[in-house]
Amino acid sequence: MTLLEPTPELPDKTPTREVRFPTRIKNALFAAGLKTVGEVRETSDEALLSLPDFGMASVAHLRETLSPRKKPF
Repeated sequence: MTLLEPTPELPDKTPTREVRFPTRIKNALFAAGLKTVGEVRETSDEALLSLPDFGMASVAHLRETLSPRKKPF
């Protein structure tokens, strides 16, 4: 299986197991039961920070790579 790069264009239904996240992030998401990119996008920063071995750098990585880009007016 070829892993997908984490990008804002990934559909919400994309399984997190198919996305190329750093091992620490992937393990934390799996342990928290976050199975899709959409679930990760909907999870608050505070909830992510409460996961074991998950810090601000991990949250920043997820937000930078998965957050939908705002379209210009």
